[in-house]
Amino acid sequence: MGLFDIFKKKKSIYKILLENNFDLTNLSEINDLNLTDGSYELRVLKGEEKINHIKTRELNKALDDYYLRDNKAIEEFEEFFKDKKALEAERNFLTFLLQKIEFDESKLIGLSILLMRDSRNEECVKFGMLMTKYYNLREVTRAYEIFLNILKHPAFIYYGIDVLKDIDYGIIDDLYEGMTEIGKEIIEEKAWN
Repeated sequence: MGLFDIFKKKKSIYKILLENNFDLTNLSEINDLNLTDGSYELRVLKGEEKINHIKTRELNKALDDYYLRDNKAIEEFEEFFKDKKALEAERNFLTFLLQKIEFDESKLIGLSILLMRDSRNEECVKFGMLMTKYYNLREVTRAYEIFLNILKHPAFIYYGIDVLKDIDYGIIDDLYEGMTEIGKEIIEEKAWN
């Protein structure tokens, strides 16, 4: 490792998946990400596991910092999701979001794209995907492209099904064909049952 390697930014989850053409059999670099297989989300779908709704004070602050263009905001999101799940934070974060007097949807779009595209934290990517429910994803070409690509990995399929049901069931059918067994089960439970 060279002296200046410590200054190089690590590749995001999205970039690694994109470089590997979302081929889950090219496991060397993808395995280094330690992405989950979607089994937690499948257990939630089947009612075998309850979502533990958590307080989102630090997450709410990270959003406020992002709105104020504070450079540390993305790091705050990454830090928050080091040991928390996106599903656990969604409800209380939404409550906070709906209580905001000044709410700029375009900034939420930008944040969603940043989290999906640039994060090295799986739960941050998932949270970015969850935020797509709060704006018209189809009208934001870049977010839509990233969203559709990231869904090719089973860790993220759960977070896109509801949005895709409103857009195009054909996309769900296409994703199903290339999905792992757990990913297929998530699609069956969430989209077709």
